[in-house]
Formats: sequence, C-alpha cells, structure tokens
Amino acid sequence: MTEHPIGADEPNSFPTRKMSLYRMYPADSLQELAALKILEDTAERFTHHEVRVGSIPGLLISGESPADVVEWVPAITSLTGIDLGFTSATASAALFLRIDDINYALTFGHGWRYLRDSKLDREFGLDVAVRLLDPDEIRRITRWALSAKARVDQNMVPGGQGLWAFGLREHAELVRKLSGKVHGDITVDLAYVRQRGNYRNFRLNLECGDGVQLPLGIQGESLTSDLRELTQVVAQLKVRDRLEPLQWVRRLAPGHDLRDLLDSTVVDLLAHPDPDRGEVGIAYPARYYDGPDVRIYRGHVGSVRIDTDDLGIDDLRSGVVSQPTGDQLRTLRTSTIEGLDETGKSLGGNVSALHWMAAEIIDPTCRYILLDGDWYRLGDKYLRHVDRIVTEAFANTPTWTLPAWNMAPLSSTTNSVHERDYNGYVPAVDDRFLCLDRKLLRTRVHPQGFETCDLLGPDNFLVHVKKVSSGTGSSVLSHLFAQGLVAVESLNDPATWTEFVELVREQDPARADTLGSRPEGLVYAIHRSDKPLLPSTLFTFARSALVSAAISLTSANIPLQISVIP
Repeated sequence: MTEHPIGADEPNSFPTRKMSLYRMYPADSLQELAALKILEDTAERFTHHEVRVGSIPGLLISGESPADVVEWVPAITSLTGIDLGFTSATASAALFLRIDDINYALTFGHGWRYLRDSKLDREFGLDVAVRLLDPDEIRRITRWALSAKARVDQNMVPGGQGLWAFGLREHAELVRKLSGKVHGDITVDLAYVRQRGNYRNFRLNLECGDGVQLPLGIQGESLTSDLRELTQVVAQLKVRDRLEPLQWVRRLAPGHDLRDLLDSTVVDLLAHPDPDRGEVGIAYPARYYDGPDVRIYRGHVGSVRIDTDDLGIDDLRSGVVSQPTGDQLRTLRTSTIEGLDETGKSLGGNVSALHWMAAEIIDPTCRYILLDGDWYRLGDKYLRHVDRIVTEAFANTPTWTLPAWNMAPLSSTTNSVHERDYNGYVPAVDDRFLCLDRKLLRTRVHPQGFETCDLLGPDNFLVHVKKVSSGTGSSVLSHLFAQGLVAVESLNDPATWTEFVELVREQDPARADTLGSRPEGLVYAIHRSDKPLLPSTLFTFARSALVSAAISLTSANIPLQISVIP
C-alpha cells in the first residue's frame, strides 16, 4: 500500500482471478465460520477439506446443488414437442482462512450461502470503499432510505460519475453497495495491480457490498500477500473526507450485546406505544424491493390471520399482544406474511413478520433503527446533519398560506375533516389552487398510476397534503415525502410531463397553458392535529425521508417548501 501513482511497479507473472472476499468475525476455529446447515448436514452433500494456502492453514467446503431442469427447456418442449432433457447443477465452494488473526472467506458460485450469517462482518466492503474509491469515479450505488416506508434504489452509470450525480452530495441514506475506481493517487499492492499497473489509464475497479469483489492472486503466497494488504488498507489508510459520511450509519453485528435489549424494547413499543421511547412502523422486506407494489398481504401473526390490501402496524400489534409476554418476540420472528400482486401471485414469498416492521429506539446520544431484521446505529454526525437539513426545509415556506384544516366541511360519518374534503375545499375559497387529488397518471414505470399532487398551487408548484398526529405515526409523513419525490422524478420525464399538462387541461385549459416544461417546485403541506408541527416533533423515519427528498430535489434544481396548515 503506497501513496504514489499507479503504474510505478513492474508487472509480474502472478495469475489472478476476480473473487468475492468477505471478512468474518473472530471465532475459535474456522469451522465456526461455516453455516450451521453445512456443519449439521447428514446427507453428506458437502465436502470438507483442511488445506494449506501457501503457508496458511485453511478450510475448504464445497458442494453441488441437485440437478434441475434447465429453465428454458419447457418452452422448447411446448414449441416443438421435443424434451431435450437438459439439467444443470450449481457447483459452489467457500475457502476460509485466518490471516494474522483476521478471518476471511473467499466464495465461488453460491459459496456465500456457506457463510454463517452471524459471523459475517458486513462492514468490510464499506470499510474498503471509503478508503480506496474515488468519489468522482463512482459507477454504481445501491442505497436504502431510512424511513418507515423503506425505499431502495440502485443507480448505474457505466462511465463513472461523482457521488453528487446520485443525489448523495450529503449522504443521508444507508449505502448498501458501492462500485467504482480506486483513487488515482493510491496504489494498492496487489498481484493484479502489479500485473496491470503499467498499462495506460489503468485504474483498479472494486465492487463493495457486504464483501468486496476484486481480482486476487490464485497462488498461495500471492493470495495471502493480497489479503494482508487489504488488512493494512483498512487499518492504516485514512477515510476519504467526501466518503466519510457513508459511515454515519453503522450496522450492529448479529451478536452485538445491545441486540437482545433492542429486540425486547421493540416488542414492548409494539404492544405499548410510547413516542418518548421510540416508534414502530411498516416497511418492505429487502426481497420485495424490486418488482411491482404489493396489492394483497396474507399470512398470520400468532393466531391472528392477515388478509388485507393495506398492511398496518395494528395488524402486527393485534397478533403480538394476544401472546404471553415471554412469547411475543418469538411470535414476531416465527410468524410470516406474504405480499401478492393484484392477480394473487406471490412477489417475494413468505417473510418473517419482524422483517415487515421498522422501528426507532431513542437514546440520548444516538438513534437505533430496525430495518429488515437488522439494527443500525445513527451517530451524532448523522443526527446533526438531518437536523440541519430539516430545519432548513421548514424555514423555506411559501409566500401564500392555506386555510385552516377545520374550516373545511366535516364528514357526516366521522364528524371530522377528511383529506379528500380539505383538498376539494381549498380551490373553492382560493382560485389560485387546482384540485388534482386522486387523479392518477399511468406510465410504463408506474402502470398502476401515481398521484402527481393533491393541489396545483400558485406559481404551478406541486402541493402534497397530509394530516398527521401521534396516532398516525411517522410512516404517514414518510409516505408523503416519498410520494412527492416520486411525482417530481416522474414528471421530469418529457412524455410524462406532457400527460400531466393534458390532465391539467381537462380541469382548467387556461391553467394548462401556463405550465412550463417541468415542475416549478414542490410543497409539502402538513396539518398536525395534536401538537404544533416543528422539525423537533418529527421522528427520525420522517426526518430521514424528508432529507432524502430534499437532497434529491436540490440535485434536480427543484425548490422545496414546507407549509404548515393551521
């Protein structure tokens, strides 16, 4: 590991291969790093070899999945009547090594399935990325918005771009994967770099997630040398200033001392809500990130059956509180819920009820967040960053005001003002507003339709309206902030914008003629019924969602304003 331009070393003949490398937590033996299903296998499906890699002892585990019919063979049979009979099996392996008291695992095929999850150090990839990657040469990024309506997106720019191009000038989201080129002023002393370093414009590429994918030596001594170099990278290289915010959010290891306490606190909050201690809400599990939205939820929580088109925290609560106190956490973990599309087809299979829940635990100096069954610690720097952006957003108010919520007509059934009635009332008393509530635009990206805004306001700002209280929790606001962001991102597409103009023209042809070529700005108009709406009264889920929207809108040069409805 040296601080000089790449290419200073003469190439050598060490062969290399791109591999997936993981760092594992300490263990008494290498066997403890293998998945329990491997160690407890009685069918002898896996082969164990004690090996030596150079001078280092290691453990090699290999196996092969049962042969399955090749996926496209039934299509051939249907078209031609000929059954080709082709089958395939996936061969996999994992090689475990201990290099100077650091445990590593190299995986091949589906060998990552052979790693014991509780021993996998998921911070390794990011630890390498923030020290080596050039912030201006990021090629792919996968991020997770910290909100009760968990949102994950992945962006890819084959040529590489700066982090700012991904809306991450200030990193308010949890980055799960990061790929790009190593910074030009660093040479990592790896066999592959020594091979390629003299090539013109050579830059080492890294793919960093839970582990790191990169070319490593395939001879014993060159591999152990490469692993020692990566150990030194993490131990000695300074984190790059522009990437340091990516570490503001840290995942707690599965065996962390606080996890049992946090788990029990979440169950207690679910059964006995207490805003001063934290909050719980609904969130999508990771396997449901891609694909269409869930339309039907089916499953059970304890003895309570789930069959609904709108999964809420009360669905989980009712199943938990019916169980004895000592069984409530186990009930969350062992109960399952499945998400289906409108035809009843499963979108991601059965998932533990615990993974359908997000939670926030308030601590005097930090916040702990539960997402997809994992715990994350939000440090002081992250919280200060969020405070600043949320305060700035609330300070940026429209020049106009909306009428008081309770001035709108009361519902005859609930004797309260509904959001739909309020949105219809505003244009009746102020003709600068046009009601577009529940008028959906359907596009290829949003075939079920999306709501562009509740009101089209003065200066043609999109106005999204929501009523909240301590009873609704922050998930309502998280959804509002995400909804506004989706609308602006969608309307930046020229074809979608043209459809929006026509939607407005149906309501007000003169107003449609005043529209430009993209959204002029976005306003979140919020009424809180039980206490004043201030930056300090938003929970972290909602605050993080607002920060995510603010950063993305700033990157797109779209003004964001907050209007507090009296």
